[in-house]
Amino acid sequence: MPGRLKKFDEFFQRKAAEGGNVVAMARMGQAMRERGELSEAESWYRKAAMGGDRVSMTALAHLLAERGAQEEAERWYHEAALAGEPHGMQHLAKSCERRGKRDDARHWYGEAARTGDLPSMAALGRLLREDGHGGEAESWLRQAAEAGFTGAMIDLGIVLRDRGQAAEAARWWRSAVQAGDLAATCQLGRQAERLGRPGDAESWYRQGASGGHVEAITRLGLLLHRRGDVDEAENWYLEAAERGDPAAMTNLGVLARNRGDEGEAAAWYRKAAEHGSIPALTNLGHLAEHREDLAAAEQWFRRAAETGDVQGMLSLARMLRARGAAHEAELWLARAESAQDDREPIV
Repeated sequence: MPGRLKKFDEFFQRKAAEGGNVVAMARMGQAMRERGELSEAESWYRKAAMGGDRVSMTALAHLLAERGAQEEAERWYHEAALAGEPHGMQHLAKSCERRGKRDDARHWYGEAARTGDLPSMAALGRLLREDGHGGEAESWLRQAAEAGFTGAMIDLGIVLRDRGQAAEAARWWRSAVQAGDLAATCQLGRQAERLGRPGDAESWYRQGASGGHVEAITRLGLLLHRRGDVDEAENWYLEAAERGDPAAMTNLGVLARNRGDEGEAAAWYRKAAEHGSIPALTNLGHLAEHREDLAAAEQWFRRAAETGDVQGMLSLARMLRARGAAHEAELWLARAESAQDDREPIV
């Protein structure tokens, strides 16, 4: 609207807000946020939220989260969720998931999903899939996928693949790629590898890698590495490592060790471990063991084992048995045998 009319409208909006009109308070909060006046926006959203406006509760929580007041933000997300605001439910669910409260996360994603919120349908389906409830997951994922949500297409494909419906899984993954989600190239590439079609796998990984998808870059490097194209593999690993990928860092360590450069290998393994790579911890243990630093080797293997890593447990048990700690060694062997590691490591 023309500048003079806009100022006139804002004047009366402010007067209404100052007079206690909750809708006007919410609109003032939105206007101040759009102008970048976040402190005043927070003030108006807080007043509207305390007046019962559930959308303002979520908007206030967003502002609080952005400035680092996570605890108060979560309280307002909870208030918004209890008031039936879908975005409040979704963000509360995300917070619960980050803190490992998966039952609470499923509950709130479910509440939001039942309002028709697509991201929540997809997130609920993903959690159900990860927790082994494929049938229930499929229902939510299919709704979100059919509405065009690419993350749901990928997860739906995984559910279908695990059920043996590989052709339909591939169709959903291709739809996700066509919609611009390059994460699906990794699923298609892995499926091609399982079917013994490395050329197709390479084509999918290259498509994802060319678009900058980090996992596709690392998987392309691994495929090239396995067939002996070490120089090109290393170039792709380096690109992924520069983007912070711990698997690529670990694989660079493997290449360095294969060249006989244990110093460079250790440097890459340490960097990978700092970024969360569990195989890197075990590899550091092997390096320490090779140079006969058995105390350091045991320490690295123990760190890996304590994360639930089977290779770390087995290596630790072997070292414990060698130094006579047979009882502890048997405990770790038993844990290794019963461990259910459903992750598919790249290394």
